Formats: sequence, C-alpha cells, structure tokens
Amino acid sequence: MEIDVFQQFEETVQAFGLPYHKYQAQETVENEAERRLCKILGTEPEIGKTAEEIAELCTEGTLYIKADQYQRYGMLFLYGTSVVEIGLFMVDTTEEILQGVMEKNQIPVIFQKELREYYNSLPLVKDLSVLESLIMVNMKYLLDEDTEIIRTYIEYFGSEDMVPYNELQLLEENKVSMETIESRYKIEERFMEAIRSGNLERVLEIEKIFSNYRLSPRLASKFRNDQNMLIVLNTLMRRAVQDADVHPAHIDHLSTDFANKIEMAKNGGDLRTISRAMIRKYCMLVQNHSLAGHSKMVRDVMNYIDFNLNEDLSLNVIAEKYAVNASYLSKQFKKENEMNLTEYVNRKRLGASLKYLAVTDLPIQNIAELVGIYDENYFSRLFKKYQQMTPSKYRSLMKNE
Repeated sequence: MEIDVFQQFEETVQAFGLPYHKYQAQETVENEAERRLCKILGTEPEIGKTAEEIAELCTEGTLYIKADQYQRYGMLFLYGTSVVEIGLFMVDTTEEILQGVMEKNQIPVIFQKELREYYNSLPLVKDLSVLESLIMVNMKYLLDEDTEIIRTYIEYFGSEDMVPYNELQLLEENKVSMETIESRYKIEERFMEAIRSGNLERVLEIEKIFSNYRLSPRLASKFRNDQNMLIVLNTLMRRAVQDADVHPAHIDHLSTDFANKIEMAKNGGDLRTISRAMIRKYCMLVQNHSLAGHSKMVRDVMNYIDFNLNEDLSLNVIAEKYAVNASYLSKQFKKENEMNLTEYVNRKRLGASLKYLAVTDLPIQNIAELVGIYDENYFSRLFKKYQQMTPSKYRSLMKNE
C-alpha cells in the first residue's frame, strides 16, 4: 500500500484552513476569492490563463508566492502537468491595511464596509515562513526527491513578465527576521533527522528547542490552532519515518490513529499527551520497522514476514515465493540482519504475542496460533528462551502493572 502524497499535501493545507485547487492542463485558473472581490467592486474579473499556459511560465520545483495590489497572498507550483494553487489568504488584517488598499487602488469609501467583511472572510496566516516551509516539504515528496525546491516571490500569476519581489523587503514587511527563518529551518531538519534515526532522546532534546519559537496564532481559538499545528507535526513525522524505509502500512495505521485522536481531543492537556505519544511511537516505529540499508530482496522478505506471521514462513517457502535460491537468501539475510531467517521469524512472532498476552484474556494456545506457532509447548519454550519467563508469568506481570 502506497501513501497518497497528495493527500498529505491536502492535510497540511487544510490544517491552515486554506483553499486550494489542482488545475489540469486545459482548465482556466480562476479563484473564487478573486471573483467575490470583483463582485463587491463592480468590476469584471480578468480572463484567466489555462494551467498549460501558466505552466509554460513556471519552473518545476519552484514555489511561487504572490502578494497582489490588494495585499492578498497566494501560492502556486507545478505538479506534473497540473498547476496547484493555494489561497487567497491574508498575512495581516489590520485597519491600516484596509485603508492603504483603498487609497492605493482609489476605491470609494462606500465600499469600505463590504471590503472589510471580505478581508475578514479570507484565511489568515500570521507566520508566512512556517507555511512556506511546510509546502516546500510537501513539494519534495510530491515531486522527484532529487528536485531542488526553491521559492520565488512574484507580483502576479500568469503574467508573461512575472515580477519577482525583493525577498528581503517582503520579509521585512511581514516583520519576519531572515535569521529566525533560517534557524527554524535548521532546527526542523534536525528534528526530522532525529525522527528518521529513531533517536527518542535526541528528538525530545530538539523538541524543547523548537518549542521556544512562539508562532503567532492563525485562528482566534488557541485550542483549534494547537490542534492544527499538531496535525502538521503528525504529517512531518510520518514523512520522516517514511524516509527511514518503514513500510507504508505501518505508517498509515499510526498516523491515522493520531489524526483521529487529535480531532477527538477536548483540551490542551489532551493535545500535550498526544504530542508526547506521537514522538515516542514514531521513534519506536523506526526502531522496530525501519528497513534502511537493506537490499530490496531482503526488505521485501522482511515486510512479507511482518504482515504474514501466521503463514508458513520457512526458508524454502519464502525462497520459492520470491524465486531466489534458498541458500543465497539465507546467507544474504543473515549478512544484513546478523541473525538467520528462522530466528528473525521467531523474534517477530514472539514480539507480536506480547501484546495479545498483555491486553487480552485469550488462551495461550490461541495466541500461539495467531502468531503462527501451532504447538503450545514449542511456543512456551521459545517464549522462555527470549523473555526468560513463561507466557503465563509475563501475562501476570502485565496485568499487575
């Protein structure tokens, strides 16, 4: 099962409450927010270009960010033969912005009330740099991972002479320090790298540093804002784990579980508990299921074992399934795992049995069968070998904790 990377992009954008649209080649790039403003002002919307025409003006791997004459912001990038547009949104909604827009564009005062309501209806992104960072991370996964992702500020989408803004000037206008942005990027990458390595201690250390960055809230509700940021964090960690060559099925199960818990949270205490659990469990996922550094053949075999513990997992059966020589498979498997295939299977089966023993009252015979061992006595001998106690003793200890 493959992770839907565009769905991950959608979740990130939705966490900020932003509209987006993926335009196909012959579709005209139009924006609902633009049409609403034209209706307020009694003007005709410009005839938009097709996605194909815009694509000819753009470069793959570039995130285009626009700020127009009405102080509205939007983003655009190429995705295959499609054009993805995000926005429109605001980065400031002060009365000074409204007055400046009306003066600059010579808008009569009679439109002031409707224009104010219009601006208040647009999503607000207080920290543009955070959004940029997350969209660029998404683009890395949507596009070829070897593609260098860059950003460019422009005046208008679809113009033959798209005018780049002076990036430093734009950042100054948004009161965002370049040094702060660069520092945050570096810390975010360190955080992702620690997740990829499964180093829980290191992740917690970096998380404390990262928490010192006070980001302006995007919504009036602090709780909803914290929920949205946790959704983004879930997406980032899911991708870091994917980079560690963890099978998508493991990732999807965990990320879906956390997405549901985030939405069901009732207060800030719930969110803090979920955040700590996310960090711990994503690190454990890497520790237990990362196949980084393994050859494709061995990686395929290990994944097959993980998802088919109750099947016949003997060396000859697996070798036949993957059409390889049993002796070669055995040698290569031991070389890459420092244990033979049979021992790996036994460890996986016994590891799976621990959960059944801890959280269910199923008879030990049934648990043994669930993990692919059909002789209860043999299961008990293996269990004692690896856990230094009987299954019954382990269950008793877990029940008493």
